[in-house]
Amino acid sequence: MKEGIVGNEKLFHNNGENLHAWFPLSGPFKKGVFFVILLIATFVSTPWSDVSVLSGDSLRRAWSSASTKPPQKKFEYSIICSEGNMTTCPVFTQPVTFEESNSSSSSSSSSTETCPEYFRWIYEDLKPWRKTGITREMVEGAKTPAHIRIVAVEGKVYMQKYKWVFQTRDAFTIWGVLQLLRLYPGKLPDFDLMFECGDKPVIKRHDYQGPNATTPPPLFHYCGDDKSYDIAFPDWSFWGWPEIRIKPWTTLKEELKEANNRTKWVDREPYAYWRGNIKMGKVREELSKCTRTDEQDWNARIYNLDWGEETVNQFNTSELSNQCTHKYKIYAEGAQEIGKAGSRFVQEELTMKFVYDYMFHLLSEYSKLLKYKPAVPPGAVEVCSETMVCSWKGLQKKYKLQSMVKTPSDMGPCRIPAPYDPAELRDILERRDNVVKQVEMLEKNSLENLDGI
Repeated sequence: MKEGIVGNEKLFHNNGENLHAWFPLSGPFKKGVFFVILLIATFVSTPWSDVSVLSGDSLRRAWSSASTKPPQKKFEYSIICSEGNMTTCPVFTQPVTFEESNSSSSSSSSSTETCPEYFRWIYEDLKPWRKTGITREMVEGAKTPAHIRIVAVEGKVYMQKYKWVFQTRDAFTIWGVLQLLRLYPGKLPDFDLMFECGDKPVIKRHDYQGPNATTPPPLFHYCGDDKSYDIAFPDWSFWGWPEIRIKPWTTLKEELKEANNRTKWVDREPYAYWRGNIKMGKVREELSKCTRTDEQDWNARIYNLDWGEETVNQFNTSELSNQCTHKYKIYAEGAQEIGKAGSRFVQEELTMKFVYDYMFHLLSEYSKLLKYKPAVPPGAVEVCSETMVCSWKGLQKKYKLQSMVKTPSDMGPCRIPAPYDPAELRDILERRDNVVKQVEMLEKNSLENLDGI
């Protein structure tokens, strides 16, 4: 059976013709905005593993055989592309499930690992519905601001699109959900959720206060704040942002590490470096005043990122891994300790394993609150890896393949810590507010100093 498969180098049609040869290049803190800030603040792709070719029937046989015989080789997923553009998903008789390894090694057993501290904010984000639960009417009450609806039923994912989405945010968000199901097949409960793909929180708290207040509709989003009820979810760009050439996180993180080691600190340019859109906030606008002129050199190199110009140039001059050339980096939106904490977070806790585990626990806790059984809504279409890869080209296809989960996890997700008790949470919030006040004071003093120049 000549079924197409995206593997290490080639994509074939059912007729066996070589359609395409592609070689990889060498290579959330309170709310989900944390994901976005850290991703953009951070900047080799490793060779892919060969992917075995399996159809739906052969997948069943392979797993049936593996359940009765000692495993000879770790199971690997395939992507099956039929003749032409793939618009339907392969038919499987039932979702594939895998058992966790019985390994007793605590160093390699992720199911015995405790999740990072920030996972506890999942409980806080879902607290508005803890007493009432979530009804279908509540979910559908978020339809107006939502861009898409994502439903998972018996291991399959369905999507309903309500409005235009900027670039490919919706596609890569759904791609991330599909990869989660690949990583932990058969472990995630059914769910039904609305998702907003914009840049600002939309479910404002002040709209749901007072004696006649109603329960807010649950709405997932990439960002949120203390003035909103948006449920924080990992940013789409963990799986790639092709329009501005931001690669999948695993690849990007390795490239940054490699670039950081490429030039010794003593050999770098002896300046403070910042590059970004100066129109995104007053602090950035003030920072631009430190740009070198013929009359004054502040020993800072400030570069404005013009999105219009970069779009024309396809962001070819904005490669993040090529920006590790100066001795100092300017963190415009905070103080030194915040920058250091962010850097440690990225290096130690921001792995794709924890991104997927955060998604797993968030969706699992959310599903526990549903007071109805999720079902495929009218108008929704099934989405799968094939429909999101086979008919696409360019960086969108490349980044999806680079970020594709190729094998199920041997171990389950990390263990989420218990929720904060009231006193503990109050202490955290007070300390956070104090830090914010300190940063605001530093910003105010900096601006006053600049005005006096």
